[in-house]
Amino acid sequence: MPGIGQKILKRFGLSQPASQQPPPVPPHPPVWAGAPPTAAQASPWTTGPGSYSPNYNHSYNYNNMYNNSLIINQDERDISDDRLNGTYIRLARLSDGTILAGFTWREEGRMDKLRALKISKSTDNGQTFHDFSEVTRGHAEIDNVHILEIRPGGHVLAAFRNHDFGTNRAGDLDGIRHYRLTVFESRDSGLTWRYLSQAAEKDPPLGIWEPFMRIGVQGEVQLVYSHEFAPDDQRTMLVVSYDLGKTWSVPRCVEGDKDRFRDGMTGITQTVDSGDGRMALVMVFETTRYAPHFNVEAVVSYDDGATWQHRHEVYVPPRGHNAGAPQIASFGDGSLAAVFMTDDDAERVSWIHNAAVKVSFGTGPCNGRIVWSPPVVVSPASSFWPGIMALDANRALVTYEHGGPRGRTILRPSQ
Repeated sequence: MPGIGQKILKRFGLSQPASQQPPPVPPHPPVWAGAPPTAAQASPWTTGPGSYSPNYNHSYNYNNMYNNSLIINQDERDISDDRLNGTYIRLARLSDGTILAGFTWREEGRMDKLRALKISKSTDNGQTFHDFSEVTRGHAEIDNVHILEIRPGGHVLAAFRNHDFGTNRAGDLDGIRHYRLTVFESRDSGLTWRYLSQAAEKDPPLGIWEPFMRIGVQGEVQLVYSHEFAPDDQRTMLVVSYDLGKTWSVPRCVEGDKDRFRDGMTGITQTVDSGDGRMALVMVFETTRYAPHFNVEAVVSYDDGATWQHRHEVYVPPRGHNAGAPQIASFGDGSLAAVFMTDDDAERVSWIHNAAVKVSFGTGPCNGRIVWSPPVVVSPASSFWPGIMALDANRALVTYEHGGPRGRTILRPSQ
C-alpha cells in the first residue's frame, strides 16, 4: 500500500514460521482467451494454499464459466491528456452518463513535492478521456482519491488522504505529523470543488488511508478506509454521513479485528446472491495472511455493509511473491471481476516494483460462496494501483498506472 507496504513489515521484522506459509507453487503463464487452466494452474485456486475455508462448489462448474469468451481487449487508452503522469485512477459514473476519472498527479522531487488530485472526463462511455478539473493541490501527502456522485444532477464527493508532513529540529522533513481523510464536494458535475469535511483524522504514529465511498440503501454515504492499530495489524473502518458528507459518524471497525493482518486497499461492489436472491456486497482487500507478503481476500455482506462474513482467499501468489491493491466490479449477470497488482511472474521480488496488473473473474455469490479463476494479465510489468468500473452488463474498464494513467476494457466470460 502506498508509502507503507513491505518497508514497515520488514522494519519490524514481521514474518511467519515456514509452517504457516503457503507451500511453494510453480509459477504459471497468464491464462488468455480460449485457454482453460491446467491442473497445475488451477491448483492454487482449487486447493487454496494454506486455505482456512472449504473449496466452494457452485451451481455451474469452472470450465463452463471460463470458456472461449474470456477476453482482455487490446484497446489501451490514455486516461489523461498528460499521458506520462497520473496514478491511482478511480472512476465514477454520473447520472447523465458522464464518467469522471480521479487520479494523483505528482511533481518530481523531494518528499514534499507538489501533488494534485486531477479529474478527467469521458462523454463516450470511457472510450476517450480529457482533463477537466482539479480537486486540490499542495505539498502535503495527498493521494488515494475516490469520487462518487451522491445526488443526481452532478453533486459529487471526492474523498482522499491528506496528511501533513512534520519537520525535525534541523527543519528537514521527518515523516507524517497528522493523518486525515478529507472530503471535497462539487455541485457542477466535478468542474469546481470546495472543502466540505474531514471524514476521519488522527495523530501519529499509526496511520489511516485509502477511502472508498458508496451509497447505502437509506441514501447515506458510507466511507470505508484502512486504519493501522499496530505495524502488523490494519483493519477496515466505516464512517457514515446522513447529511451528504458534511458530518461523519464515529469510526467503527467492520472487518479485520479478529486477525492480526494488514488488511487494506478496500474495494466494494454490489451483486445478488444466486442462492436466495438477496442483495449482496462483496468487498476485496489485500492482507498479510502469509506475512511479510501480500495476498488478496474477500468478504460478503447481506446487510448493506453493516457486517461481513464468508472471508476467503481470492488469490494467493506463489511463496515469496505478492498480490495486492485490489478493486472489484460486478457485471449484469452478477458475476465479478477483481483486479489487483501482483509480482507473481517476476524473477526479482521488490514489492511494489515489477508488478503487473491482473484480473480474476468470480462467480456471483451463492449462499456466500464465490469461485475465483486464476489471474489473467491486463497490463504487464510494471503496472500499478488498478481500479475498475463496469461500463455495461458485459464490459468493465480497468485503469492502472503503466508509464502514466491508462485503461483497458475486459469482457466477462459467458456461462
